[in-house]
Amino acid sequence: MAETAPGRPGRPARWSRDDIVEAAGRIVTTEGVDALTMRRVARELGCSPMALYRHVRDKDELLLLLLDHTAATLPRPTLPEDARRRLVVLWRQLHDALAEHPWVVGVLAQGDLAGPSVLWLVEEILAGFVASGLAPRQAAAAYRIVWQYTVGVLTIRHATTTHAAERDQDAPQVQRTMVLDAHPEELPLISSLAGEWPHAWDNYAAGLDALLDGLLPRA
Repeated sequence: MAETAPGRPGRPARWSRDDIVEAAGRIVTTEGVDALTMRRVARELGCSPMALYRHVRDKDELLLLLLDHTAATLPRPTLPEDARRRLVVLWRQLHDALAEHPWVVGVLAQGDLAGPSVLWLVEEILAGFVASGLAPRQAAAAYRIVWQYTVGVLTIRHATTTHAAERDQDAPQVQRTMVLDAHPEELPLISSLAGEWPHAWDNYAAGLDALLDGLLPRA
């Protein structure tokens, strides 16, 4: 179902629900999810806000459609036979996909919205945990633990990079200065690591391995 948009130079003559979702995607990518409103989407498309409600019930439904559209672009990788290696591949794929769409992390972290097109990936991860020796309930708990770790890493990454981009380059870096100034006699370990302190996203793979080692049954 398509609507006729007001005549504007450079605008398509007609738009549909897919056009609405694509417009919403452009907004959240360039301006952040907080900027997404029905009025803002209408302005992007060159129509009245009321016209959008013929296709989309409200902002939550639009977010659901956008999440599902984004999840549908995830490729299905060739998975190794070994269950643990499958888990590593699946979690890394999810991590990398979310890193490309940081707005998704904030929406999913709220816990109420998710796109059904990603359920195959969740099913594969649960199956990987079960194939590794966990009962289904244990697999669900393990999924939640690794999910929370992944969201935490990506949230810190997004916040840090956003802050760095907005910060005055001449402004002092408080945490870095504090660590570099640590007294070697009072804080010997911190002082010894001052120049090598890793960013949260630099060691995602190491953290994932450590979590899987702790969660999976020992052979």
